[in-house]
Amino acid sequence: MLNYNQTIKNERIKQNMTQQFLAKGICSTSYLSKIEKEHVIPRKHIQDALLQRLNVDVTMLKISQEIHFLKELHTAYQQVIFINSIEHAQIAWNHFNEFNIEFTKLEDFYLCNLYLQRIAIIAQQPVLESDEFLDAFASILDNLVPEQQFIYFVNCSHYFLLNKNHEKSVAYLKKAQLLLFENKDAFEPWQIGDFYLLSSAVYHSIFQYSIAIAQANNAVEMFKKLAIPTPIISSYIQLGITNNRAGFNEQAKIAFEKAYNYAIQSDKKEFYGRILHNLGNTSSLLGQSKEAIQHYKNCLNYRKAFYSHLNTIHSIVKEYSKLNQKAQIKKWCHDALMKIEEHADQSQLKGFYYHFRIYQMIHEIEELNNDFIVEAIDYFLHHNDYLHLQKYTYVIAEVYMKQGDFQHATKYFKCSSEIGFKIQSRKHWQDL
Repeated sequence: MLNYNQTIKNERIKQNMTQQFLAKGICSTSYLSKIEKEHVIPRKHIQDALLQRLNVDVTMLKISQEIHFLKELHTAYQQVIFINSIEHAQIAWNHFNEFNIEFTKLEDFYLCNLYLQRIAIIAQQPVLESDEFLDAFASILDNLVPEQQFIYFVNCSHYFLLNKNHEKSVAYLKKAQLLLFENKDAFEPWQIGDFYLLSSAVYHSIFQYSIAIAQANNAVEMFKKLAIPTPIISSYIQLGITNNRAGFNEQAKIAFEKAYNYAIQSDKKEFYGRILHNLGNTSSLLGQSKEAIQHYKNCLNYRKAFYSHLNTIHSIVKEYSKLNQKAQIKKWCHDALMKIEEHADQSQLKGFYYHFRIYQMIHEIEELNNDFIVEAIDYFLHHNDYLHLQKYTYVIAEVYMKQGDFQHATKYFKCSSEIGFKIQSRKHWQDL
C-alpha cells in the first residue's frame, strides 16, 4: 500500500521545501506536520494538492513502488523456499500479508498472490485448511502466462504433498514438469532446482525412491552451479533422507555429512538441528543406537521449534526402545507427554500423543488399552501415515501374542499385512 504521508515528507525534504511553503493555501502547517508524522490520514483533495505542488506523478509513483514491492517479495519468496522452515515462512507471511497494494498491472497482481501462496503453504497458514485458496487460481488459469502457471502447479503439488494427498501432488507435479519441458528457457535456474527438490520429496512420499534420489541429485548439481549454499544443504538433506528410506544408509551418511560441512562453511546454523537429527536417524539405521542418541541429544540444542523438538524426543525414545532401557523410555515419554499437555494447541500434536503412549504400552509402562489402540490406528489411517500404522499394528500384535490374547494378535497381524500391501501399491499377494 502506498504510504502517501511518508512520500509527502520525503519529497518535501528532497526538494528543500519548508512545511510553510508546501502547506500554504492547502492546509495548516500543523496539519501538514501531523500528516508527515502519520498521525492523520489526509483527505484525498488535500493529499492530491500536496502531491501536485511537489510535482509527484502518482501513477509513476504507484508503478515504482509496485516494482519495488514485487522485487522485495520475490527475494523473500525465494529465501522461504530455500530455507523451507515453517517459522521463517511465518515471519515472511506476517510481514507481506499486511500490505494492500493497488497493482497497475494484472500480471503483477497474479504474480504477487502466487508468491504469497507458496509462502503460506510453507508457513502452513490456517488459510490453507480448505482448497479454496488454490481453487481461486484454477478458475483463471488460462489468463496466466506459462511462468505463472508453472508456479501455480508447483504450489499445488507442494500443498497436496504436505496434506498427504499424494495422487493430486503427483498430478500437479507432472503438469509443472510438462510446462518446464515446453518452456525451459522461461524459468530461472533456481526455480528448476526447486522443482527438482520438490519432485524428490513427492516421489519419496509415494515410495519411488530411485526417481527421488535422481531428482535430489539433479537439485544438488543445479544449486552447486548457482553456488547458493542454502538450497545445496536442503538438497543434500533430501538426498540423505531418501537414501536412508531406500536402504542406502552409507550413502545417506555421506550426504548428511556434506550438508553439515556446507552448513558450517556458510555459517547456516539454522540447519544444524535438522542435519544432526538425520545423522542420528542414519546411525540408528546402521545399528548404532548409542551414537544415534548422542546425535539426537546434540540436535535438541538447536531444534527449538516445539514440533521439531518433540520429533527428536520421539527418535530418542525409539533408540532407547531398541536398547530396551525401560527407565529412559519412561523418562522421555513422560517429559514429552507433559510438554504436549501444557501446549495451547494439543490438536496439532495428537500424533505425538499416540506415539509416546504406544511406546509406554509396548514396554508395559502402562497397560495395553485396545480402545486407545483403535483410536490411534484411526488417526494414522486418516492421516495416511501408513509406515507408522504398519509398524505399530505389527508390534502390538506381538505384545498381544506374548500375553496369550490370540484374537487381538491375529487382528493386528492382519492389519499390518494389509498396510504392507498398500505401501507397496499391491492389490494381490502374487504381485509381491
